[in-house]
Amino acid sequence: MFEEQEKILKEEFPQLLNRVWLNSSAFVPHAKSVVKAMHQFINYIHDPIIGEAVDNHFRAVTNDTMVGASKLFNCKSDDISLVINTAHGLNFPLQGIDWNKGDNIVTSELEFPTNYYPWKYIARRKRVELREAKINEKIQINEDEIIELIDDKTKLVALSLVQFNTGQRVDAKRITKVAHDHGALVAFDAIQACGATEVYPKDIGADFLSAGGPKYLMAPLGIGLCYISPEVVESMEPPMQGTGNYDFTDADWMNREKPYHKGAKRFQNGTVPFYCVAGLAASLKLINSIGIKTVAKHNHSLIEQLIEGLEELDLQIITPHESSRRGVLVYVRVVDKSKDLNKIVEMMEEKHKVTISARFGGLRFSVHLYNTEEDIQKCLVALKDTLMEI
Repeated sequence: MFEEQEKILKEEFPQLLNRVWLNSSAFVPHAKSVVKAMHQFINYIHDPIIGEAVDNHFRAVTNDTMVGASKLFNCKSDDISLVINTAHGLNFPLQGIDWNKGDNIVTSELEFPTNYYPWKYIARRKRVELREAKINEKIQINEDEIIELIDDKTKLVALSLVQFNTGQRVDAKRITKVAHDHGALVAFDAIQACGATEVYPKDIGADFLSAGGPKYLMAPLGIGLCYISPEVVESMEPPMQGTGNYDFTDADWMNREKPYHKGAKRFQNGTVPFYCVAGLAASLKLINSIGIKTVAKHNHSLIEQLIEGLEELDLQIITPHESSRRGVLVYVRVVDKSKDLNKIVEMMEEKHKVTISARFGGLRFSVHLYNTEEDIQKCLVALKDTLMEI
């Protein structure tokens, strides 16, 4: 346990004290401070002070969020755009790139639909080639194969930083270096990484890095973060247009010559759900109060213990063992194919109050800052009993 974890558990996650939640890669139960922040904002809108104070309240909540995001990502506030979900952020390169016949996009067969269907769509609409790295015998993607697909006609490389199904983490810095050498942009779906482990978009060379809020960022549905590199901000017109792209701080709504907002905020084309922004600000404050380095070290330590325990059961562990090659989720396949995965999940939940999920023909376990070593041991005992019983 890290310092203050017991206090955080009692004050922020009392609903988890009598159960084991190992399903954070699906969604995270709200911390009490997140719910409180949302209620405060809703109450404010329900009984507002009319006039400029309302706009000031919007700006204050947004500023708190941007400050928290810049601390988490170790970047400038100007590099962050608010989005309503991961797909929203990925639509910036989708709609903003000047696609031409003969261009290509590089992705992989392992991607979540959010990071596949947009590229399939644009390939069809613009007669662009969609290149996919294949799933190999280890049920992973080979980075060498990804790199081999990149050439001077590549406009975009689109990958998950951490795969939702297997937990594999790509060597992002290596891939972005090759892509940039060929003049391509790189967009990462980072929803399975941000908030749980260290993610520094500038360091890895990301052009776009998008993450919806309800997983490891511990935020409400309907809000998320998108990092956009300063180079892209200056070179790409915001593809989705509305009032929000432009600097109307002075409320001169009839001015038809307004400039774009400074930085990535210019990609926000309209009003975002501020109730959710308030919740995101609170969740970022909680993560940053612990420190992402501490959170990441804690989570990776728990995953190592979980992998060690799973190795003693009749399971095939697909997730890479090295912490640098994975996120904070573990994916396994049950060797005995006759066992019903959904039944295993159901029994773990109902009999042992341990929540996991069935995905991609296997079982997925994921940890976060509220989990403890005791949680891991409870899960392993429950899983062993369940596999013997089912």
